[in-house]
Amino acid sequence: MSALAVPSFIEDIVQRFDANEEPFDEFTIGGELKTARGALIDPSEAENLGAWAEVLAFALATGQHENPWNNYFGPMGSGTNADGQIFYFPDITGTPPDVVTHWAARARSLKHPFLKSRYADLAWEMSGLIGKRKRDPEDARIAIDSYLNAVPRMAEDHNQVMFAIRALDLATLIDDKDRTDRARATLMDMHRALMKTHAGMWWYTVDRLLEDKKAGVTDAERDELVADLESIITKGSNTGDPTHFNPHEVKDAAERLISYYRRLNKFDDIRRLHKAVGESFEHFASNADPMLAAALLQTATDEYRDAGLKDERDRTRILMQQKIGAAGETLQSVEHKIEITKDDMDKFLDLVVVDDLGTSFVRITREFMLKRGELEKEVQKTLKEAPIVAHITQMVMADDHVAAKIGSVGEDAFGRLFHQAKFSFQFATPWLAQAFRRLFERHEVVAEHFSGWANRHGLFEDMSLLVEGARAWERNDHVKAAHVLILQIERALRKIADSLGVPVTKPHPKVSGTSVAIGLGEILYNDKVAEALGPDATLHFQALYADPRGMNLRNEIAHGLMDAGQFYWHIGNLIVHSLMMLGLWKEFGDLSKKRRD
Repeated sequence: MSALAVPSFIEDIVQRFDANEEPFDEFTIGGELKTARGALIDPSEAENLGAWAEVLAFALATGQHENPWNNYFGPMGSGTNADGQIFYFPDITGTPPDVVTHWAARARSLKHPFLKSRYADLAWEMSGLIGKRKRDPEDARIAIDSYLNAVPRMAEDHNQVMFAIRALDLATLIDDKDRTDRARATLMDMHRALMKTHAGMWWYTVDRLLEDKKAGVTDAERDELVADLESIITKGSNTGDPTHFNPHEVKDAAERLISYYRRLNKFDDIRRLHKAVGESFEHFASNADPMLAAALLQTATDEYRDAGLKDERDRTRILMQQKIGAAGETLQSVEHKIEITKDDMDKFLDLVVVDDLGTSFVRITREFMLKRGELEKEVQKTLKEAPIVAHITQMVMADDHVAAKIGSVGEDAFGRLFHQAKFSFQFATPWLAQAFRRLFERHEVVAEHFSGWANRHGLFEDMSLLVEGARAWERNDHVKAAHVLILQIERALRKIADSLGVPVTKPHPKVSGTSVAIGLGEILYNDKVAEALGPDATLHFQALYADPRGMNLRNEIAHGLMDAGQFYWHIGNLIVHSLMMLGLWKEFGDLSKKRRD
């Protein structure tokens, strides 16, 4: 018997989609295949493998995802088991090489361009990881041709653009000039269509083509891209046209043009663009509430500075400080306890994201902040539900050393809190993601909302990096977001410590007569800071950033211990949520005092 045999009713699904004339995507066919595999009754080993090969082909994610395999395809998500080990879903571990051979055969036997591109790209990308063989350039060529042929058959602009970009990436990778030219021409046609319909997404085409030498972009095509960016800035910065006024799009276009003009030494154009962005954000701020206006004015101030306009910079900076003060006075904390079940996502979202934006921020912040009392109860429950695990000392291992040791529940209840906190952070994954999604949909929030909220109590005199980090998170650049925002959060917590009379410097250990800033761990384990923040917020910041028994993000990042694949969307969401906690730090302390009283 063959090592791989696709069950007949699963084969029927594949063949039906192969003949389908209506648009579909990997989620549509993947859902049917997963259901069919789950209905298998006593399959043979070959049938089970055949079903897995088909399900895996459409369960793997592309684009922005956690990617432990350094591959175009990655898992949809991950979790942590009871031993603290990370697992992925789906996981390719143990998948035999026959699966890659099967995918390559599918790419050559099927007719639908979407299916052909998917199977061929999988065969190309997974040849080494699963197939244990060298890549076959023919797989890449089939994928390129099929991606381009699939473009007009996809329903959404996003899929069309992503297919064209992937085709171009593969064509340049295998140095196929004819296919490179075809892919680039397809992408340029899409760009022109997007500019006509004002559908957005122009940044994908511009980022891929404007300065890529390998793509063979002609001078005429590059001039066209530049002219289109200038047009976006002209229309988006026109304050007299509220329909097309869009300061964020102006900034996005200007940043790309500034980078391009800098290489050409066009400094007058660079100053002109900075001025246009500054004026756009200042106008936007004039119609915004204090919380949002403060963050918008930070951008205006920075842009005027870069344009060399001192008077404008000083004016907006003064106005920004006024708005920060107003934001702290007008926004009030709202406490709301919510109990949720996994089957009640819609009800949960209706409770945390409401008509009032400030209340929504408060509810999301409070809902996803660790509750120390609840975690302590969970730790004690392990004595009954998992007594062996509760009594075994656990080691947190780094690459070359023991990073931390967690004793038994009886001996090290505090250490066990951090272990439980990691589970809570992981459990929050889908809930926090959906809460942010609903917040963006209902209130059309932008990055500056999060920055302004974090600065409600004036923790930041300069919000430039805060805004940059929030924007990076908004566009799924989680590497930049983490590196920028975590240090800003540390900076804010240091300012809180300073406001409480806690020394925020200490003698340099080696250089006599000099001082250094205290670290985040020293801040969070200070009694005055812990009392001001309250037990819940203190534990949350400790577990997320500063204790090796928790996620320890600040130290992991600062010491270069995290790989690129570990910076993914949930990490970004946790960081931004902790940023939101800064906007309520005074309320946390007040609430803690009320509980004690």
